[in-house]
Amino acid sequence: MATRTKPLLGGDPAEVAGYRILGRIGEGGQGVVYLGEGPGGMRVAVKMLRYGPGLGEEGSLGDFRREIELTRRVKAFCTAGVLETGELNGLPYIVSEYVDGPSLSEVISERGRLRGAELRRLALGTLTALAAIHQAGVVHRDFKPGNVLLSRDGPRVIDFGIARGLDVSELTGEHIVGTPPYMAPEQFTIGGSGAPADMFSWASTIVAAATGRPPFGSGDLPVVINRILSAEPDLGAPDGGLDGDLRELVARCLAKNPGERPTASQALLTLLGHPVPQQDLLAAGEAVATPPSPAPPRPRRRRAYVAAAAALALVAAGGGVAYHLSGSTAGPPSSSAPPAPRPTPSSGPMAATSTVTSPIPDTGIVLHENPADPVWASSLYGAGDDTFTGAPSYVRDPKTGEFAFFGTYQFPIVSPGGAYVAALPTTNFTRTDYSRLRIVDRARGEEVQLRVDDKPGNAADMRWHTDQRLLLTVYRDNVTTGFVVVDPAARSVVVRNVPGAGTAAYAWGPDGTVMHQTADGAVRFRRLDGTEVRSFRNVGDLSPAGVTSVADHGEVFTTECPAPDIGLCLWDAATGARRATVPLPTRSRFNGWLDDRHYMATMTGAKTTKVVLVDLEGTAVRTLAEGPAKEMAKSTLWFTAK
Repeated sequence: MATRTKPLLGGDPAEVAGYRILGRIGEGGQGVVYLGEGPGGMRVAVKMLRYGPGLGEEGSLGDFRREIELTRRVKAFCTAGVLETGELNGLPYIVSEYVDGPSLSEVISERGRLRGAELRRLALGTLTALAAIHQAGVVHRDFKPGNVLLSRDGPRVIDFGIARGLDVSELTGEHIVGTPPYMAPEQFTIGGSGAPADMFSWASTIVAAATGRPPFGSGDLPVVINRILSAEPDLGAPDGGLDGDLRELVARCLAKNPGERPTASQALLTLLGHPVPQQDLLAAGEAVATPPSPAPPRPRRRRAYVAAAAALALVAAGGGVAYHLSGSTAGPPSSSAPPAPRPTPSSGPMAATSTVTSPIPDTGIVLHENPADPVWASSLYGAGDDTFTGAPSYVRDPKTGEFAFFGTYQFPIVSPGGAYVAALPTTNFTRTDYSRLRIVDRARGEEVQLRVDDKPGNAADMRWHTDQRLLLTVYRDNVTTGFVVVDPAARSVVVRNVPGAGTAAYAWGPDGTVMHQTADGAVRFRRLDGTEVRSFRNVGDLSPAGVTSVADHGEVFTTECPAPDIGLCLWDAATGARRATVPLPTRSRFNGWLDDRHYMATMTGAKTTKVVLVDLEGTAVRTLAEGPAKEMAKSTLWFTAK
């Protein structure tokens, strides 16, 4: 459908975060929403706040950033995802996915009420969005027809999670900021807003969609508030469109007592009409909310994606571990602000003993550390996974050393020195257009999402270089087709298609090269333009550690020794000559190099799994981390240079 915008005004920005501003989509009491367009033609919604830091406590940048972090927890089901946040001339902004479709309020006003399958898809899609929002510990606070967009892919809920910074639907002093006909009774009292209030607002929105008006009418504010507090809702005639199980559910959600209303997940299960495992509930809701289309159906979520990363993977300094993604187009260029100084990654030998024991909160995993270590555990995925939080991820604060919640269903990897955090959301597998890479620039306090590929490819196995570039491997049908190099400072993405398919990931080689193992078993080194420099055969299975400097052996790459030898084989990266064989401890797996005399290995027992520091003689020197075997088996723990 044609995008409806209004002309820009004199004070409107021409560009925000590299997106050209095309026009105004809408305007509210505290901000303006613009239509933006990226270099590749991708359209986005840009919401620019009118207030800046220092213009009141509620308008402070700190409050804004805290609310934005909440939105990052929300799984991308039937919502418009946040792509980027930042500041322009002291004013914070939010860049989100642009949903090409009218709001529900526009449809009701211009076309009339919804019926039958269309109404039910609306109810299912919006409940799916609320379930995702509430599972993340976020409350919408202003759910109404104007915040529901009807796209070709089904309904999308917008303006969630940042309500405290934008549209607080609460009684604030003498003013009500929100939409009274859709507010719950407790929002007019000291009870305030919570998830049950969202359910009341959801039910009011469904009534408006089915009947053309909210259940307590509209008009004078005191009259509307009195009806919400004391009157029964008007659901319309049973044969007027709102009937059956949907009518019964809406009536339950309009209970005056918040405790009598079902949760969003309970309501969604009611409408689905059959049992669904909690971990599959959001995907099931989104699937049934999608309108039928002659276009090819969206692919089902690939469980193998998460399963492939479930085994404990640890990465040494100068490397990185990763995930799936693919690429061909760059995201928006870097802003005009001067580059912030980047921390220099730590180097040197690992300490021989641990002096500090650090449990990771909300998990059974314990770290055994020494402040002198140049490498530490920097991020974690999957530990503490449950039906409420999904698969959570955590990133370590470089200043405090504390692990902070980062999001769900995404693999965060910190760059050497801690300047950047890169993450790939598993929701890339639900997309049919392209995949996204999330980059957090810690020094500048900015966050962007880069477009890194066009489907049907998928990229995985992120690996940082010490120069802060990021390498990914492109897969199609589990076979490599090339690699991606991302420069987060320039926000550039370069993709190379390479012949000689294999299944091993790409890793960084020496002198600006990359390396990988092809299907014929050869280890091949390539320049960044994809041309081959050299190759070596009969060296065994390549490890993902890349090229490392090892004491007395120079720059080598590591493989699992070819039969009949056992252990790790070190091969000269320039000549392919075998330099050494390094033993592995019994029942252990090699994870990467930590310094020039020690590598990291995982040792799994019946009840406990340990991550250990191992010397060149194959002796476990100290334990770096340990936890219950079952929890460690489903977790991914990354180590990077401080």
